Amino acid sequence: MGKLYFNIIAIVAIFFFTACQKAQTLAPTSTNTTTGTTTIIPVAGRTIAIGTGTGNLIIDGTTLGLKCNDTIKVKGGTYNGIDVQNINAGCPIYINNDGLVQMAGNSDHMHITNVSNLTISGDGTTGIAQGFISRDNAYYHSIILNGASHNLTIQNFSFSNIGNIVIYSTGTNIYNGTKASYTDSLKILNNTCTNTSTFIQFGGDVIAGIITGLIKNMEISGLNFSNSNCGVVVFAANADSYNIHNNIITDINQTNNNHNGIFMIKGSGSFHHNLVKNHQGNAIRAWIRSFGTVPQTVLIYNNVVVNSRKYSAFEVQSFAAELAPGVTTYANAKIYDNTCGNLNLSKDWIGVIVDVYDLFGGTCDVYDNVGFNFPAPNPNSFFVNEQASTVPTVSNNIYFTTATAAGITNVNTLTVK
Repeated sequence: MGKLYFNIIAIVAIFFFTACQKAQTLAPTSTNTTTGTTTIIPVAGRTIAIGTGTGNLIIDGTTLGLKCNDTIKVKGGTYNGIDVQNINAGCPIYINNDGLVQMAGNSDHMHITNVSNLTISGDGTTGIAQGFISRDNAYYHSIILNGASHNLTIQNFSFSNIGNIVIYSTGTNIYNGTKASYTDSLKILNNTCTNTSTFIQFGGDVIAGIITGLIKNMEISGLNFSNSNCGVVVFAANADSYNIHNNIITDINQTNNNHNGIFMIKGSGSFHHNLVKNHQGNAIRAWIRSFGTVPQTVLIYNNVVVNSRKYSAFEVQSFAAELAPGVTTYANAKIYDNTCGNLNLSKDWIGVIVDVYDLFGGTCDVYDNVGFNFPAPNPNSFFVNEQASTVPTVSNNIYFTTATAAGITNVNTLTVK
């Protein structure tokens, strides 16, 4: 009886192991211990070749009979458009390049609609680091996200000479708690932008207690963005638990004079290990609030922000109209372990570590930061510029009059550790 019982258990275990191939499992990841950048690693499955290298390509999950861990390989060439839609196998699916896949010219684009557990990655061909390219498009978005998605990763793309917003979503979905009403676990990783407009714009709002365009667990990492006069690089109207890290933003906004944030994020999460230099604008304007009834804490740490033409390194601020009882509430902020120097060199505004506005009940702690050469500080502080009733707690920060005094021989070689 005992032997029969264990045989039955073994059979059941095999059955459930097989069934789990269709479970909603997340793809394995690899993390670079130097940069902290995460990359999705495909698990071996079937390979499905698709595309002719030209024209308009439709990748429709309803017609491909997809199974877990399948990889769709897009034939190299230049396409007018690529539409990715209806991929919901309940387990990881991958779209890779087979050679160099380009969308080149005005109105060439990628639309992504109704997908989950999908990774679109330009590392499908050995020797090509960014195998999906969008370039020379003066008028249209490179990628449009339609509706909600879950566990969508877009990685290893290259964008250049794009005149409109590169990755765009209108953010019109009304959040009601159901899965279809919000985007979850959207990852945009290891991409390069040169001479483009705003990289990301995710719309949405909080009006009269109604949330639209909610994104939970958004990650933006490994972005190398340069040579642009776009003002805002990344805008997200409603981001819950965002993780923005290990991005490099250089040589932007040389003639732009708007009071912008390079990252303009509304919600709560963390902004860390980013390098922003030779620029105009706050590295992040964190317009902070928590979703639900439990106050969250926004963390801004281990960033390097140097050589700004205008403004302080960071900003934190809240708005009473966006705090709705039972729907959203205040958030706290911690700004620490950042290195910031040569700020607001134009001297037409105050330039310190952080501008602090009213947080409507939230607290703000500023500590363990290093600053150097702030030619227009707040008269009362080299570290905070208090602009409203929220009084920040300031401790253990160090200021030097020059980079040399701070032990920095070459500001342009500073990196994030």
